[in-house]
Amino acid sequence: MGQVPELPSEVLDRLAGCEAVRLQVGLLGSNAPVRAVAVPVRGQLFVLFRPTAAARAQMETTTVASIMAEADDGTWSLLSRGRLLHGRTAQADSRRNELAHWVPDDQPAAWIAGRFYAEHLDYQRETPTGRTRASGPLPGVAPFVPWRYYRDLAFDPFQLWFLVSGVLIAGGILWMDAEDAGTPLVLVLALLAAMLPVMAGRVLLAPMDLERWRAGKENDDSLGLLAEARLSPAEYHKDGLKLTAAAAVAWAGLALIAGGAVTALVSLLSGAPVLLLGMAVRRRFGGAKEDRG
Repeated sequence: MGQVPELPSEVLDRLAGCEAVRLQVGLLGSNAPVRAVAVPVRGQLFVLFRPTAAARAQMETTTVASIMAEADDGTWSLLSRGRLLHGRTAQADSRRNELAHWVPDDQPAAWIAGRFYAEHLDYQRETPTGRTRASGPLPGVAPFVPWRYYRDLAFDPFQLWFLVSGVLIAGGILWMDAEDAGTPLVLVLALLAAMLPVMAGRVLLAPMDLERWRAGKENDDSLGLLAEARLSPAEYHKDGLKLTAAAAVAWAGLALIAGGAVTALVSLLSGAPVLLLGMAVRRRFGGAKEDRG
C-alpha cells in the first residue's frame, strides 16, 4: 500500500474532540449526511457511523465520501473530501479495543468502522487577526490511473508467475517455426492473452475479497491494495467485465493472426486457467480467520 496523505494534526485534534461530525457517503448532496465519530488511530482515520439504507446503497457504487465538522461557537469549520473503505463493525474490527470507548451508545456491533482517506481539505478558523481559510488538495495526493492500479493489483501476488510465464511465452513463440509467429504484434497479443484473464479475474473477485474481509474470513493484511478504497464493488465488477472482453479480443486476435499452434502454446505456458481456478477455490474454501482475542 502506497503512502497515504494525512490530515494536519490540528485538524485531527479538532475532529477527535468534536461531537458534531457528519459523514457524507457519495458526492456532496447525493443523500443526507449521517452522524459520525472521527477516531484517529495510529496513522489511520476511522469514521464510526450507523449507515442509512441510502448510505449503504451508495457504498456499493462509490467510495467517494466527505467529512464535515464545525465548532459549536462557529470558531472553526472543516470539510474534507476523500475515499471511504466500508469496514467491519466496530466490534469486529481488528482495532476494536482502541475503537470501543469512542462508540457513543456502547453498542459497537451497530456502528461501522469505516477507514477514511482524505484527499482534499477546506479548513476555516478564527484567529486574532481575523478568519483564515486553507483549501486545496493534501500533499502527496496523486491522480488515480485505473490501468496502473489494475496492473499492480494483479501483479502483487503473481509477480514471479508473470515474469516466468512471459519469458516462456516469448521464447516459445520465437522458437516455433510458424508463419508470422515471431512478429512483434503476435508477441504483444500473446502476452496480453496470457495476462488479461488473470487481471480480469483478480478485479472481478475484488468485491468477494472485500466481503470476506468484512465477514472476518480474511485478516487486514490480505487486503493489499484493496485497502486503499480506490473503487467500489460495482466499479470493480464493471471494469472486470471490460478486462474480460479485452482478454477475449486478445485471444481471438492471436488465433486469427498466429494460428492454432501458437495459441495452444500460449494457453499451455500462460497457466492462466490454473491460476483462475486457484483464486476461485481459495476464496470459496480458504482464508485465515481474524484473531478475535
